[in-house]
Amino acid sequence: MPAAQKPFRVVIVGGGLVALTAAHIFSKANIDFVILERHENLLPEVGTLLNIWPPTFRILDQLGLLDAMQPNLNVVNRGVSMSAESGAIFAQIDPDVILTQNHGYGVRIVHRPHFIKALYQTLPDSAKERIKLKKHVVNVNVLDDGMSVECADGTVEEGSIIMGADGVRSRVRQCMQALAEGKPPLDRSQPSKSPYLTTFRMLFGNIPVPPGQEIGVNFEGALERVSTQLITGKSQAWVGIYEAVDKPTSERIRYTNQDKENILEKWGHLYVAPGLTVRDAFASHVGSLGLVSLEEGHVDKWTWNRIVLVGDAVRKLEPHAGLGYNSGVSDVTVLANKLRRLLRTEPSPTTEALEAVFTDYQSERKKLEPKVDGMSRRRARMTTWLSPMNKLMAKYIAPWTNLAYYSMQYITAPIVSRAPVLEWLEEKGLPETLQVPYLHHPIPEGMELEGSAKRSVSSRPSLSIYTGTVVLAALAAVGFQYYRRLH
Repeated sequence: MPAAQKPFRVVIVGGGLVALTAAHIFSKANIDFVILERHENLLPEVGTLLNIWPPTFRILDQLGLLDAMQPNLNVVNRGVSMSAESGAIFAQIDPDVILTQNHGYGVRIVHRPHFIKALYQTLPDSAKERIKLKKHVVNVNVLDDGMSVECADGTVEEGSIIMGADGVRSRVRQCMQALAEGKPPLDRSQPSKSPYLTTFRMLFGNIPVPPGQEIGVNFEGALERVSTQLITGKSQAWVGIYEAVDKPTSERIRYTNQDKENILEKWGHLYVAPGLTVRDAFASHVGSLGLVSLEEGHVDKWTWNRIVLVGDAVRKLEPHAGLGYNSGVSDVTVLANKLRRLLRTEPSPTTEALEAVFTDYQSERKKLEPKVDGMSRRRARMTTWLSPMNKLMAKYIAPWTNLAYYSMQYITAPIVSRAPVLEWLEEKGLPETLQVPYLHHPIPEGMELEGSAKRSVSSRPSLSIYTGTVVLAALAAVGFQYYRRLH
């Protein structure tokens, strides 16, 4: 078929959370797609928790998914910072009230397998039919008017573009880099290497809500090079140990059951909540325990030719702040907006036109990248005390100055306010009055496409970064002087 008449089709490699969310978005945009997932099941073998941030709730609202997701969501009414060594509480905060006032939604916790299942079940049947399991992509090829991927079983899928949503060790990213450098494809038997760096590893499990523990609390225990966490939901709880590795590495580590037992033995005496030790909490775990490396970092190049990357294929965030999936949703949102705009004027776009869109997508998303990455890194290091300043901030300055509140107002709020939204879909649930206005809103019917996705709003977000820096610096100075007087 001539290029001018060839239907546009996206080949999505990877069938995780971001890919399934993309399936919903592309279905609403009437963009054809296929999903290739290497495993035989969409659900992970070991389930942990997932944080849903306010900008993602805006997208779920636009996709008509809020009601379907509601039964799976858990509110965090109280955040508790404490000593992992003694269980003594350093500080407490109610994040839900602050976030809801600022952004219309709070952060919700959900069991990852439940959320994946809900994303799949709410897809239209036509979208479910486009998901192909046991398709391990091994190579990518450039065609005259599109791209193709080869799978290990010998099948080939063709499309107009390839979207790599295949995670930390993205095969699409590897193939894209080889093509961009004019090199032959990597041997499919060659183990992939992560571009990210592992500084922490995490042991996690699912347990019943411990007797006597309040529902809706996030306990975070801090200590040198290790932290603990217990989050209590409506019908279950999630427990974890974050441990700094001896030496940061980009190598892939395969952990054994003995490794898990060693961590429990080493840190079993620590507290996950006042009066509740790691050993006692993990003793009631349901199902298998998970032990994973927590990579951090980003890649510089997100696109080449008709290939574009999203989610963990372009950045990996440490999970203390719970921003990983939410950042991937923002990737797909920006990409879908730009693709839909292009396809309305060029139903079968040229490679040059697609390259321009992908470059624009990369540039727009990278503007927020350092701030989101910084949020995640600070949160992880505050709870594991990787430096004396981390300990000083977590144990003394934060409790004495209400630092968590100021961080939410002057660091978190500007980042959340700049998150993208789907341009063409109605948003029904966002309150009209917010403490921190959003920068992006859907485009009303009939408005011009270019430039109308961004409305002029209060200047508070842009001023907040400056104000927050000044406030935090002052608080740090006061806290440090107080610390010196005590010691």
